[in-house]
Amino acid sequence: MLIAELARLYPRDRWAVNMLAEHRTLTTVQLTALGFATTAATAARRLLVLARRGWIDRFPTGFILNSLESWWCLGPLGARITRRPGAGRVTPARVYRARDRLWVHPSLTSLIDTNQFFVDLATRARSQPGTDLRTWWSPRTCGLVTTPQRHATWHGEYIHNGNRHGFWFEPDPEGIRTATVADRVHRYPPLADRTGLATLLFHAADPEREEDLRRHLDRRNLRQLTVVTSNPEQGHPADPVWQPIGEHHRLALTELPTTPHLWP
Repeated sequence: MLIAELARLYPRDRWAVNMLAEHRTLTTVQLTALGFATTAATAARRLLVLARRGWIDRFPTGFILNSLESWWCLGPLGARITRRPGAGRVTPARVYRARDRLWVHPSLTSLIDTNQFFVDLATRARSQPGTDLRTWWSPRTCGLVTTPQRHATWHGEYIHNGNRHGFWFEPDPEGIRTATVADRVHRYPPLADRTGLATLLFHAADPEREEDLRRHLDRRNLRQLTVVTSNPEQGHPADPVWQPIGEHHRLALTELPTTPHLWP
């Protein structure tokens, strides 16, 4: 059955399954913005087909959503073909339990906001010559380079006019004290020593949280790191919205330090 179903997948279908494996959940609109289809309506029709075949699934919201508003995650078949080596056996029951746990998890809103941050960068890159969101890693892939700590982080690499701007990304999860969020900066000096990537972006939930976060970061030993903060009200993440710790001006993403090619 799996081989027969694989033969029915288009390349864009396989891409969507891999994206959901990496980023856990994406909306119809987000997948459309990333290039899955030319319109959200076209994307929704194909995603519904993939859901009926078991490749992907929709969150059980408890209220009626049309397919343009749906949040998608992996289905049983998608989980099977994207299973990491050494992972446990994939069964439909386990996949549906994982879906239901994610739907009620306190970090779901933060995850969706984080994914939207990267979708916004990718969308800008698609419309701007010489620009590319070359890398967008979730904690699933970052775990391969954060070993042995394996703490949750995101990594992006934004290319503009031949310059490579790599960064680590820390979201601002709901319900966590800003002092605790600021303490996460201590994870990154060892990671910067190992990888050569020393730029860290903190994206606060709102201006008040950003101000409080900056106050705590001002008292932390940032060592060789370049640490900048922003919040959604500042505007698009590629624009001059990033304020370095200890400074009063804001920089565009492409004004942050350039980095060498880090990964094969």
